[in-house]
Order: sequence, then C-alpha cells, then structure tokens
Amino acid sequence: MKKILIVAAHSDDPIIGVGGTIVELSKLGHRVLALSVCGDRIDGYSEAMRLLGAQAEHLDFSYGQIEEERFSEELEKLMKAFDPDVVFTHWQSEILYDHEVVSKHTVKLARKLEKQIYLFEIPASSLDFQFDVAVDVSDSYEFKKRSIELMKNAFEKEVFEKEIMPSIVFPAGFRGIQVGCAYAEVFKHLGSRFPLSPYRNKLIDLKRL
Repeated sequence: MKKILIVAAHSDDPIIGVGGTIVELSKLGHRVLALSVCGDRIDGYSEAMRLLGAQAEHLDFSYGQIEEERFSEELEKLMKAFDPDVVFTHWQSEILYDHEVVSKHTVKLARKLEKQIYLFEIPASSLDFQFDVAVDVSDSYEFKKRSIELMKNAFEKEVFEKEIMPSIVFPAGFRGIQVGCAYAEVFKHLGSRFPLSPYRNKLIDLKRL
C-alpha cells in the first residue's frame, strides 16, 4: 500500500483534477489524503472525498488570500507527518493565483522530500497543459460526477452549473478520446528520483507497437 497526498487550492479541485483517479487508487488499497488549502467553500467536501475513497483535510486559508510563508510551513508539517509516496498538485502555469501558489510550494517541498510528483489539470484555469500520463477512469466516472453533486451547495448556482460541472463532464470524455478509452484523467509527471530519469514514463514498449 502506498500513501497518496493530493494538495489542491480549493475543495472542488481534487474532484475535477483527480476524482476518478482517487477512486482507482483507493480500489487498489492505497491510502489517499486530499487537502484543500482553502477552508472556505467546503460544504459537502468530506462527504465527497469519502465517496471517492479519500480522507479529507483542509487548512484555514480563504479564496485568494493564501499567506505563502504560513502555507509552506503548514504543508511541510503535514507532509512530514503523513509521509506520502506520491504527491498530486496543480499544474504550474495557472490563471488563478491560489492554484499557482499551491503548485509552487507543493512541488518545491515534494522535491525536497524526494516524492513522486504528478500535476493535474483544471480545464478552466490551466494554461497550455501538457500531459504524459493518463489514467482510465471509465469505471469511476460516475463517482466523480456524484461526488461533485455533493458539493453543489458550496458554490453559487451559476458558478456550479456553468464552470464546475462542465469541468467534470466534458474533459474526461475528451481526454478519453485522446488516449483510447471512454473517460480519462491526465497528468504531467515531474520525473522520478529513484532512479534519476526525468522522462521515465515516456519509455515505449516496442512489443505494443
């Protein structure tokens, strides 16, 4: 069993970026902890994570008001206590300040502690997202949709219906078309420390050509 840490700026981000993958990891017996750095707008968050098979945690920052130094200190305490094998966080080029701040500090700390790192996309805010890893979430797609429904009261109706829900429904199907399955979530792998191999997941198995 491995320990998986997901560090996201807001409570909807783990579902949008990694929701189906959380289900698949949980089914394999891995322990998943999902951290929402902003502790506001979390109505239904614990229930949503429970449905996906993850433990929910949150910090007390507010949307658009993450204090970088304090966040870095609190994240380091949590990461050392939980000691994850793998860390998922935001893409590094983001429209939203919160996303970019969370990604910057999480990646820096995860590298320092020599963790495997994967970056996820948030369709409404990730700029020029590039992926080299895809996860088939065809069997867990319905869980992804049901989990975000549990959080609809945390957001304004228009935001939920026109931004959040479409980010759940459409990208998974589009990525699935790209990689050859019904629904997929995609990630950028930031290399592996053991062994040193920055493009490890791009190695082609010639038997599958």
